[in-house]
Amino acid sequence: MKKKKDKKSELEIKCAEYLDGWKRAKADYENLQKNLSQSAEDARKRIKISFLHDLLPVLDNFGQAVVHLPDLDGCDKKVKNDLENWLQGVTFIQKQLEDVIKELGAEQIFAQDQFDPNLHESVDTESDPGKEDQTIIKQIQPGWKIGETVIRPAKVIINEIKDEK
Repeated sequence: MKKKKDKKSELEIKCAEYLDGWKRAKADYENLQKNLSQSAEDARKRIKISFLHDLLPVLDNFGQAVVHLPDLDGCDKKVKNDLENWLQGVTFIQKQLEDVIKELGAEQIFAQDQFDPNLHESVDTESDPGKEDQTIIKQIQPGWKIGETVIRPAKVIINEIKDEK
């Protein structure tokens, strides 16, 4: 009888060891799945950021093309109409490109009021006594970010009030 109890106790101990081993293996597997999922998400984010770094100058060039539209007053009506249609097409392509960038999860950084070195890059300063010191006077180039990750800071001109002594 004692031998039977010892055998049963021995089997219970082995079963508990196997169960503990199985639970550890399951936990390790679940952790591996979480780590792989996080690694894949991080890789997707790095790819998006890299792609956006390459794509943003193209969007900037579309913006410059629209800004530098030639004066159409001296053109005849047909040429003027053709150029206006061309401009409408360019602005449509620009909007499509912005939409693609936004679908990738990027959002534009708008330069407003106070200069934030995390979001803005000062490319020049001007002095306007009518505005507060270190406020943004003008945005030169929009910035972009994905979540809290800044892909490109907004390039701005800030107000710098110089004390005259």
